[in-house]
Amino acid sequence: MNKIALPKLLALVAAMVIIITGCKKDDLIHVNPKALKNTEKKSIAELVKMSPRHKFLYAAVVKAGLATTLSGAGTFTVFAPTDDAFKAAGFPTVKSVQEAPATVLQGILLYHALGSIVTAEAVQGANALPVSTLAGKDFYVSGSNGHVWVNDARVTTKNIMANNGIIHVIDKVLMPPSKNLVELAQSVPQLSTLVAAVVQLGQPTIDLLATGGPFTVMAPTNDAFAALLTQLNLPNLASIPDDVLASVLTYHLIPGRVFSYNLSEGLMPSTVNGEKLTFSLSGGATVKGKSNATASNIIAVNVLATNGVVHVIDQVLLP
Repeated sequence: MNKIALPKLLALVAAMVIIITGCKKDDLIHVNPKALKNTEKKSIAELVKMSPRHKFLYAAVVKAGLATTLSGAGTFTVFAPTDDAFKAAGFPTVKSVQEAPATVLQGILLYHALGSIVTAEAVQGANALPVSTLAGKDFYVSGSNGHVWVNDARVTTKNIMANNGIIHVIDKVLMPPSKNLVELAQSVPQLSTLVAAVVQLGQPTIDLLATGGPFTVMAPTNDAFAALLTQLNLPNLASIPDDVLASVLTYHLIPGRVFSYNLSEGLMPSTVNGEKLTFSLSGGATVKGKSNATASNIIAVNVLATNGVVHVIDQVLLP
């Protein structure tokens, strides 16, 4: 599967997650087994402090001024990123976490916490269910066959009970989206032709993608549009009639949020224009349009916007 270069900010929320492996049972605490007994007698803060794989998280909790809160009475659910997750999110050392602004860390950590106890079993069968976090912003939880995902993060250890809540270990730092679908596409150079196509159709289409939804967008790259123009023997995007262009673009919109881990072999969701797409996971994730001779590769996934999610593809889909 080829990769597409995305801006550093987007890399925090993008992931090439198609095949999910099983959960480990001992990700949180690798210490004397006696310390694992009766974890429900310890607070969330104590359990995180004990864990050799959550030094970055504990440093963030302390710097953000949340150690007392997570040590006291309450009913919290905390999704706990590992040290490797913090490194991948741009924090190379514990010191870099300690040097980050407390308000920034507080916003990040509160986006990982709920004010009630939610077990992994409670979200089984949910398809990108929005959940309001203590940061006041939603994240999106899905569950299938005992596995759980939050946005594009995988829960690797679930249901660790504390005396003031529950912990689920995750493999990524969650970052709340700050851009709508139009703003997100505008920030990715490889999607500039897609943006031009949206602008060509005028304000109603721009407004739909900026404030409507949520949508899942299958976003063709500039090269994908260039190949289409060559195939049609057309000089430029403007030479495509607006009604045809509108039909093509709405064929790339699926109502709701469909993350990569919600895909299955042969899945055929309906698009905004009423036609269906066909997904395949055999030999790599692909999606095929009704009139395409071949399927398009899905080359980047799970780029989260405030009103949807984007997957980047290398071929324009034709209804």
